[in-house]
Amino acid sequence: MRRLGLLLIALILGISEAEAYDVYGLYANFKRVGLDLGTSKVSNYREYEGSPNTEINQNTQGVLKGVFEFAFEYEQPKYRWDNSVYAEYGKSKIHGNPGRKSHIENADKLLFASDYTYKIWHLQKNNADIGPFVNMAYQTEFTADSDAKRQSLLRAQQGLKLINGTDGVTDFHLALVEELDLTYKKDDTKTAWQIGMTYKYPFADKYRFEFETYYRDYLSYSRYEPTDFKYEWSAIAKLNVKVHNQFFLEPYISYFRAKDRKNDKSGSNVIFGVAVAYSEIFDM
Repeated sequence: MRRLGLLLIALILGISEAEAYDVYGLYANFKRVGLDLGTSKVSNYREYEGSPNTEINQNTQGVLKGVFEFAFEYEQPKYRWDNSVYAEYGKSKIHGNPGRKSHIENADKLLFASDYTYKIWHLQKNNADIGPFVNMAYQTEFTADSDAKRQSLLRAQQGLKLINGTDGVTDFHLALVEELDLTYKKDDTKTAWQIGMTYKYPFADKYRFEFETYYRDYLSYSRYEPTDFKYEWSAIAKLNVKVHNQFFLEPYISYFRAKDRKNDKSGSNVIFGVAVAYSEIFDM
C-alpha cells in the first residue's frame, strides 16, 4: 500500500497541465467514431476458447472493427457527472483453427456507464481536480461468440479519481470494484481492486501521444466459475495525428492480458493497427 500511495503522488505531481471546460454546463462529447484496421497475435487461445472475452478466445489475424464512444458530460464547480456509451464490433480472418469458422469475432463490446466525481481538492499549479467517485456500468456483447457465453455483467466502482486534464496525466483512478456477473445461469458476484490512468502529450501542433491503461485484480468470488478472471490488464499506446479539422489518423499498439481460474497460463492479445477517427464536442 505504501508503494501504491507513492505511485499516486508521483503521477499527480507529474501532470504538466490540466483544465476543465471553460464554461460550466452540459456537453455532448463524440469522443470517438472510428474504423480500426490491424493484425493481432493471441497467445494460449486454445485454453481460452470457452472464455466470454473475445480478445483472448480466438487465434486472430487481420483485425477490422468499428468503434463508437459518446458521452453527455455535465461539469459544475463542485462535481462532474458523465453518462456514456462505448461500442466496438469487428471480425477477423482465422488461420490455423481446424474445424472452426474462417471468420469470427475478435471485438464485441457494448458498455453503458454513469460516472460521478465530487471535487474536493484543486491543484492550483496544474488546475486538476481530485475527489471521490462512483461509477455504475453495464457491459455486454452484441452476439455470443463461438462456444462462449454472451457476456453480461453489472459493475460498480468507488474510490479516488483525478479528472479534467488535457496534457500529461488527464485521468487517474484507484477503486474498489464490485461485479454481478449474469453471463451464466447462476449469478456470480466478484470483488476486485483497480488502478488506471490516461496520459496525453501534445507536440508539434498536430500530434499527440496517448497512453491508456488499467489493471484489475480480483480478490473474492461468490462461487467457482472456471472462466472468471483472476486478473486483467489492458494498455494501448497511440499517436494521434490531426488530418483535417476533427478527423484523426491513429497508429497504435494495444495489449490485453488476463488469467482465469482454471488455467495455469495467461491469455494475451497484441494488436498493431491504424485507426481513422472523428471526434467533436458540442455545447448543450
